[in-house]
Amino acid sequence: MGDIATMLTVAVAIGFGFTDVMLYIFAAEHLHQYAVLRALGAPPTTLWRMIIAQAGVVGLLGTGIGLGLCTVASVAVGLAELPFRLMWWVPLGCALLNLLACLGAVFLRVRTH
Repeated sequence: MGDIATMLTVAVAIGFGFTDVMLYIFAAEHLHQYAVLRALGAPPTTLWRMIIAQAGVVGLLGTGIGLGLCTVASVAVGLAELPFRLMWWVPLGCALLNLLACLGAVFLRVRTH
């Protein structure tokens, strides 16, 4: 059980890092547009909402693609008659972890600029 927990912890850490870096780059590319909006009088809460909405869309797309690939892999493994079962709480847990990673990346990005 220890090896599985270690492997899962490493996978989640890599996923968090990847998500954070991608959302950080995405926000950095649009920094000039945020500055223009701010100069035109957009309040900071509007910019926060825009960034959170962008992270939400990216998170939903990533979760959908990940769950779709996981379902396809689960069906393929089931057809090969290998001992595998996708528990109901695994996709839910992955979606929640992805949400946390996206919100964490947004918070880090907004706090640095």
